[in-house]
Amino acid sequence: DGTQFGHLVDRVVIAELERMQHKEEEEKDDSGAMSGGGDEDEEKATLLRKEMPLPFLFAALSLALNSTVNDRVRVLYEAMRMSSPSSSDGEMGTADSTTADGEETTSTTVVSGEQVAAMIHHLQNTCQLVPAAQVVETNSKVPYQTFRVGTGPELTKRAREGYGGKKGNPGVTREGVEGPCSLEDFHAILNSKTVCAWGECYVKKAGRASSSDR
Repeated sequence: DGTQFGHLVDRVVIAELERMQHKEEEEKDDSGAMSGGGDEDEEKATLLRKEMPLPFLFAALSLALNSTVNDRVRVLYEAMRMSSPSSSDGEMGTADSTTADGEETTSTTVVSGEQVAAMIHHLQNTCQLVPAAQVVETNSKVPYQTFRVGTGPELTKRAREGYGGKKGNPGVTREGVEGPCSLEDFHAILNSKTVCAWGECYVKKAGRASSSDR
């Protein structure tokens, strides 16, 4: 089983590297830059030497984790914290909160909204979001409504602010669409119907163990 999981992670990482290379080639074509036809083996070696973002590597690794969903979410959140600019200076982002009577204040560690959107994008690229959650409407409604695959930032925005009015889905965070996210906010976004990581949005009954918790 370990060998199979290792092969799966390898393929996911290589697929992302190929996407990155394809995007770079498209940008070169758009800018008019000429790309020389190098040796195929050298191109593969160059591809494998590319650096990957730390949050993406943790997202790929989560495919092979034999752990509870809570542990998986915490690991991904810690990966975002470690890769934040403030962490390199030995400081973590925090947000203050007060009680209902406004007397007590507590400090909660948070990550930026941009980091969360990027992590959702990584989970999407590693096939950890259900297909139905990724479908968004286009502006083309005549003669019929058309749809497309939403981007990571789009899915995150829909989860945070809600969509569809009264018959749609409410937002899951209180700090606004662009604001920072706590661990609880991040977990709520992953469980929302517009993201639905690992199919967790289908676990409806309270107290029912998720597929990863059994």
